[in-house]
Amino acid sequence: MKTVTALAAVLLAAGSPVIAAPAHKAPAKPAAVARVVLPTAVAPERYDIRVTPDAQKLTFQGQARIAVVVKRATDRIVLNAADLTIQKVSLSGRPAAPRIVLDDAQQTAAFVFAKPLTPGRYVLSIDYAGKIFTQASGLFALDYDGAKGKQRALFTQFENSDARRFAPMWDEPGVKSVFALTVEAPADQMAISNMPVAKTTALPGGRQAVTFADSPKMSSYLLFLGLGDFERIHRQVGKTDVGVVVRRGDTAKGEFALDAAVKILGYYNDYFGTPYPLPKLDLVAGPGQSQFFGAMENWGAIFYFDYYLLLDPKLSTEHDRQQVFVVIAHEMAHQWFGDLVTMAWWDDLWLNEGFASWMENKATDHFHPEWKMWLQTQSGQQAAMRLDARTGTHPIITPIPDVFAAANAFDDITYQKGQAVIRMLESYVGEDVFRAGVRNYIARHAYGNTVTDDLWTELDHVSPKPVTAIAHDFTLQAGVPLIRAEPAPQGLRLTQGRFAADAASQTPHTWRTPVAVGGADGAVAWRGVVSANSPAVVPGAGERPAVVNAGQTAYFRTAYAPELWTPLAPRFAGLTPEDQLGLLYDSRALGEAGVAPMSRFLELTRYADPGLDPIVLQTLADELAAIDGYYQGLPGRDAYRAFARARLAPVFARVGWTPAPGEADNVALLRTSLIAALGEFDDPAVVAEARRRFAAYLKDPQSLTGSVRSTVLGIVAGHADATAWEQLHQLARASTDPTDKSRLYRRLGASHDPALADKALALALSGEPVATDAPAIISAVANVYPEKAFDFALAHRAAIEAMLEPTSRTSFFTGLGGRSHDPAMEQKLAAFAKTAPASSRGEADKAIAAVRVRIDVTTKRLPEVDRWLATHPG
Repeated sequence: MKTVTALAAVLLAAGSPVIAAPAHKAPAKPAAVARVVLPTAVAPERYDIRVTPDAQKLTFQGQARIAVVVKRATDRIVLNAADLTIQKVSLSGRPAAPRIVLDDAQQTAAFVFAKPLTPGRYVLSIDYAGKIFTQASGLFALDYDGAKGKQRALFTQFENSDARRFAPMWDEPGVKSVFALTVEAPADQMAISNMPVAKTTALPGGRQAVTFADSPKMSSYLLFLGLGDFERIHRQVGKTDVGVVVRRGDTAKGEFALDAAVKILGYYNDYFGTPYPLPKLDLVAGPGQSQFFGAMENWGAIFYFDYYLLLDPKLSTEHDRQQVFVVIAHEMAHQWFGDLVTMAWWDDLWLNEGFASWMENKATDHFHPEWKMWLQTQSGQQAAMRLDARTGTHPIITPIPDVFAAANAFDDITYQKGQAVIRMLESYVGEDVFRAGVRNYIARHAYGNTVTDDLWTELDHVSPKPVTAIAHDFTLQAGVPLIRAEPAPQGLRLTQGRFAADAASQTPHTWRTPVAVGGADGAVAWRGVVSANSPAVVPGAGERPAVVNAGQTAYFRTAYAPELWTPLAPRFAGLTPEDQLGLLYDSRALGEAGVAPMSRFLELTRYADPGLDPIVLQTLADELAAIDGYYQGLPGRDAYRAFARARLAPVFARVGWTPAPGEADNVALLRTSLIAALGEFDDPAVVAEARRRFAAYLKDPQSLTGSVRSTVLGIVAGHADATAWEQLHQLARASTDPTDKSRLYRRLGASHDPALADKALALALSGEPVATDAPAIISAVANVYPEKAFDFALAHRAAIEAMLEPTSRTSFFTGLGGRSHDPAMEQKLAAFAKTAPASSRGEADKAIAAVRVRIDVTTKRLPEVDRWLATHPG
């Protein structure tokens, strides 16, 4: 192996000129922004919070006693408060009550004293009242069908800035404190928080006061309270009591999750080198869904919506089973990366989410190598690359001026690009070295706050290869590197540019990019670092088909010169699954961007043998379906669908409708994607068989279970007429499983019949679906009719916003319109952006860029596909 520096000597020895490249200029750190944060003259040390919820009236009473330190003389104490009514305030040592000044726009409460406070310790006492919401923000209620009829459970959701809706507090990640929580509740309900119950006191009227042990020093957004008719199953792992908390009667559905959590906790204790520090770790299930999140890493009491935690043998699919394990692994990784060590501000959110997204795959692959998670996660990385290659992207580390803007950072750049960069760096320095750096980072910063460079510093201390320079290139600037591979007299010449899906994203950038080159057998023959200023030549690699980014562990796209692509493509079936995915994804992306011919992807699909890895074949089906989405309303769709069906037919003939005894887990995933894609392509036999099975299911619900049931319902929903739609509607109304009920309601928005799409939109606001399900129906309609869904949502904006968490409102609307390829949508989104909060308008930029790219592909690339299909029948 040769480094980039050594390659210059190779070029000189071969007689080729070497042009001196200018020194690489490191990307600048994000410019400082004027953050909207609380004054620092006063800081909290400890909160004693007591709440009394009234679940039926959706209100609660609260008392907060906050031990504070006045660091320097000031006449006021300013903290966060939102949707709270401040009733009474006092400060120890000050007989007179302060003046209360509320700022609803900035969500603050200032307590102003007649005379300045001198430095020292005080206790701030606040009596207040608050709201219980019906969407997942602050303290919220979720209703469900239980053994006692309609029942209601309460939970909290505070990330990124909703703890201020539960109690007045310093609601910023960099302000850590001890939390002591007491809840007054019905004696027949279970209360759950971050820590174990310390004591229970009986109260009149069949009520009790539950006091939890003091939490460790932590950020406000990690505080949690759950209250309801719950049961808990648990096991001991070392000193930690691991539990799964479910609604009464659902304990069997939580067994898989408990088993997973027990395994993962032991693995993480070893990996991080710092044992999980709390006495218990609960995984808490709640019915319903959110448009913003699926689970939340509250320290010691992780909240999950049911579909990410519970499994029902009759309803759950193989995908559900894998997803549950992955999401548990993700949230448990946060117990170290995010909870024990927390980013100082939302600029570095990726330290939480990117790392947990990477760790979820690492842990899952450890326990379930047969699932091949590193292959599966490539689809998420592609989502990040699509966003990162067009207008509206942002660096992984990006300036966040206030908590309202922070909500926009919860996207594929933070999660999927973040995890891809971490995986690239681990591959670059080696697993053992990377783990040593992570262990040192956790140990050094436990119970504290960090910025990203603190992690790079620890890695540089243990790695013989420099980390920070490469890490800065990939985290401080946006965009996707493009490595071009061309034949050269000495071998394979590699140069670095930028991959862009639109003109506005073509500004040149330089990345010091770790590159691996291998043969068709997957063996890596060369590793080095390539940048725009330092091209590289791989000696001898041009003499045989070579794969750039061998193993696909680095974050870039590869463009092969025709002389290299021509001999490589026919050997597709003999490549490793990782590299097969790399060629599939890159050929489609480069074709759509006009960097390479679209025919490359189309040709590649013809080399896909039915015996390839199920994840590769699943990707083939999904990529063919993605291109089909561009063809809506276009005359070339029939020819394209005939081609796509022909590509998938041999694979489906091998997999079939019925699971074979002992088949690999991932074959079930493949079957689902194949049937869904063929259904989308209007394959007559598949659609007819789905309808036949659905008719049998209506007579005998036991005839369909698991993934086959899910697939059949999906095809029937997409091809529904009025009768089938109403049959699905009745199934949704009758279902008593919250996850199944939500999914059935969402399917009602999937019909390709515009009249039924209108009916689904009306249903969303009818009051029949619970508030957390209604937005999902509108979102489902947007998958087929984005213009219709966006216009409807805008016309009923107030009603729909009431069903959404405050921080997700802008992204929900722009997400509907962003699926369009109608030029008129650009103006609609731009007009909407003017009415959105200023700090969230970047979401509209992302959506407009997505619309423009779709228009570009439709008008420029699909004609190329049509011409190719006309000359390549069958």
